[in-house]
Amino acid sequence: MMMRFVWGVLCCVFLAGCAADKTSEQQAERMLVTARDLEDGMDTLPNAIARYAEVVAKYPKTEAAKSASSRQDQLLKIQEMFAEGLPEDPDSVVAFYEKATRVAPGYFALLKKLGTIYFNQTTLLNPSAVKTRYKGYKDESVVVWEKQDKLWQTYTFRPLPSDRLWQDNLCRQAIDVAEMLIDKEFSEFDRASNVLQRGLHYGNSEDVRAKAKVVAGFCAFRKGKKENLQEGIALSKEALDYEFLTDMDRARAYHVIGLCYTYLHQDTGEMADLDAAIKALNECVNIDSGMADARDLLKSLRQIREKLPS
Repeated sequence: MMMRFVWGVLCCVFLAGCAADKTSEQQAERMLVTARDLEDGMDTLPNAIARYAEVVAKYPKTEAAKSASSRQDQLLKIQEMFAEGLPEDPDSVVAFYEKATRVAPGYFALLKKLGTIYFNQTTLLNPSAVKTRYKGYKDESVVVWEKQDKLWQTYTFRPLPSDRLWQDNLCRQAIDVAEMLIDKEFSEFDRASNVLQRGLHYGNSEDVRAKAKVVAGFCAFRKGKKENLQEGIALSKEALDYEFLTDMDRARAYHVIGLCYTYLHQDTGEMADLDAAIKALNECVNIDSGMADARDLLKSLRQIREKLPS
């Protein structure tokens, strides 16, 4: 009887200890989140370091403490780097930031600084590439985008306005790079599709995602295979679901749908595909009568339809 009592007491003590450990871990995790929130700006770097140290001191035996200790070491190195001052040469500043992001991956304050530089670089390179037809500018823009994408893969986005803003900025940057790639001077549709896929991975708001899908739909159409045509239709229809899509993009989306159905009709001979193409191109021309290609195709399809039985 006494042994049962002792075992019962030991079990209760063990369970109480487990519960206490679980509570400590949860509390440590919550404090870890508050420490991460202090990484938003360089001015709060000392506060972030102090908060991570607090997690280690308060909850030394937790997994959160191990993470906090590692992050504290990384941020202390960043603090030392910035204490020595930034280089004067702009190119050296970029290299400095790139090195710093390797020291403390996912440090939001640094990501914003370097991300802004990358964003501005492609903003300058894209129109220059199209205007000059210089492939060097085009390739450099893609390289910068790939650096940007790799940079932000180290970061876990939070459901906060500042994070959502950057998610949309990254999607916009992908759209701009893709638009440059599909210009008639380059016509790199596979490459543009890959860029847009990554952009959609980041995009958060409906408007920027809808814009990306308009461009992605056109890229899918230009690939030419039957599955690509279906993809182009699907992406364009998804874009059109966004109520506030601009008239220009709405016309582009309908144009892509019309083109895709036209090619499907040529492959299948299905009347439904022909009718769907005419319907989409009608919508396109009603929105923007200045789209000569769409208007001419619509005229040809109507003539074909008139010769066929209803």
